[in-house]
Amino acid sequence: MATKRRRMTFAVTPDMEELMDEAKKMFYDSTRSEMIRKLVAAGLEARKAEKEAKQNGRSA
Repeated sequence: MATKRRRMTFAVTPDMEELMDEAKKMFYDSTRSEMIRKLVAAGLEARKAEKEAKQNGRSA
């Protein structure tokens, strides 16, 4: 069964490219696209947890 995915394009600064190259070493068994999906998901989850912690009066 095929998974529907939307294609997105974004510009990467030289500084960000260096960081992504370093991150790729941790994601050696993943494609660059999969690495970016995982990093974005992790960042969004961290942001959500931070927001919930603030709402509950705890510091993240």
